[in-house]
Amino acid sequence: MSKKEIFIIIILVIISCVRFFFFIPKPPLYIEAVGKSVVLSGIVSEDPDIRLKNKHLNIKVDNQDANILVFVGREEEVDYGDRVTVSGVLEEPENFTTDSGKEFNYKRYLSNKDIYFLIKNAEVEIISTGGGSRIKSLLYKIRNSFIKNINKVIPLPESGLANGLILGVKGGFDDEMNKEFIETGTIHIVALSGYNVSIVAEGVMKTFSLIFSQIVSIVFGIVIIILFIIMTGASATAIRAGIMATIMLLGRMTGRKYMAGRALIIAALLMISYDPRVLSDMSFQLSFIATGGVLFLTPKVLNWFKFLPMRYGFREMVASTVAATISVLPILLHLTGVLSLVSLPANFLILLFIPIAMLLIFITGILGFISFYISIIFGYLAYLVLLYILSVIHLLGSLSFASVTIQSFPLLLTIFIYIFLLWWVFKDNYQLIINN
Repeated sequence: MSKKEIFIIIILVIISCVRFFFFIPKPPLYIEAVGKSVVLSGIVSEDPDIRLKNKHLNIKVDNQDANILVFVGREEEVDYGDRVTVSGVLEEPENFTTDSGKEFNYKRYLSNKDIYFLIKNAEVEIISTGGGSRIKSLLYKIRNSFIKNINKVIPLPESGLANGLILGVKGGFDDEMNKEFIETGTIHIVALSGYNVSIVAEGVMKTFSLIFSQIVSIVFGIVIIILFIIMTGASATAIRAGIMATIMLLGRMTGRKYMAGRALIIAALLMISYDPRVLSDMSFQLSFIATGGVLFLTPKVLNWFKFLPMRYGFREMVASTVAATISVLPILLHLTGVLSLVSLPANFLILLFIPIAMLLIFITGILGFISFYISIIFGYLAYLVLLYILSVIHLLGSLSFASVTIQSFPLLLTIFIYIFLLWWVFKDNYQLIINN
């Protein structure tokens, strides 16, 4: 590591500290109103999160830096940018215990999103429409129209998986199905992960390269990736993948070699310097560790599978899946207490079909803007692939031995395991330095 790189890291750490202590929004002063009926006004600051039973609205309250999470019925016609009046009982978020017996810090999860209070069963009255960012408003309209096109030709629960794969849409499954995803270690496919974003980035690049020069296609690619991340809600995993994809494209433009490990560290430092609270975000932790596992553990694991064919990248896919599983297992055990015994076979059986499903879903959604009847053809093909994926998850998730619960997996043991993994990965480099 050069002196310049060390200097940049120190600057980013200083920036993150300054932002944490001086620029993170403070909770609104509503403590005395907790448990009482309130009437508040503000703007819907994000696209409504539609669940099976209700809608979640993120309301930016007037004259406050923080937001309030509001629960309304699915039938409520509320959109991003609407100025609304909200009435209901003000509550503070409460932590809850998961099925595995672990406490989920719901209060911290929401505070990381600048949400400190919520109102359930709220009454909402629209004062005006058309507020907020015009770009975000347009992107959300495209997103919602795309989702409607998918839902017209693909039934539930397959449409729920389709929208999760392409756009990271939540709430398409009931509790039983969500449990099966967790127990099979495949919950990552229903949220917009770095893997999904990388597929989109590569698809964008290939499409533009057929029409434009490399530099023009790279510029368009970067813009599309940024807009796509905004449109899908800018989750920590999507932002991390977007930064890495942008660094890769800039490397191609300037003719510099792309080093994925270095790009991963840069992405993490940029995200932490912007908002240090991301360090406590479970999705950020899992995304960072899983990506690091794929980059650094896969070469080690690859030797275990020399008996597998290399055709279609099958051997590398198996090795990278095992590497990612090994890397996230300690922190998953610490955070969730769920040890999936069928995670590897489940992922082996479905990961090869994810890019196929995404391509068919994308074509279906695009054709829906042109002709409903033409979109049915690709929608049916997408449905068959999605049906296969859900069938595998349901079959393995319904097994009595699909997962076991570990009530206590100490943080100290988790740290020790990661120290060992780091030593295992970099011991050859260390030996090389000593010998030189």
